[in-house]
Amino acid sequence: MNANLVGKTYPEVPFLVAPDRLAAFRRVFGHASGIPPTFMTAAEFLVFPEIMGDPELDLDIRRVLHGSQAYVHHRSLIEGETLTVRSRLASIRSKGGNGFLTIETDLIDAGGDVACSARSMMIERAESS
Repeated sequence: MNANLVGKTYPEVPFLVAPDRLAAFRRVFGHASGIPPTFMTAAEFLVFPEIMGDPELDLDIRRVLHGSQAYVHHRSLIEGETLTVRSRLASIRSKGGNGFLTIETDLIDAGGDVACSARSMMIERAESS
């Protein structure tokens, strides 16, 4: 991975807290109502293909494992609202031949405030000999 890309941001994309997508998420996680705390993952999936496929990053997706996930909710999401997804490469490091990539993603509301944030750490396993 290209460690020089720390701080790189990706184009912002809109994310609708769509009732049908939310209903599917509720069914999977057994929630009768409300917005599950991990629903923000659906927003991350909008930007991950661009990040993972970024030729400058030089990430070998065949060797990637999901290492960790964390969320910070500054307020509840509102069903039907449209937010802006903003992602950046927060850190890139190597240890023992493995690469560690941390991606920070914010959901920004119409007023410009962060509604919630996610930190995803991906591990690019060392190549086998």
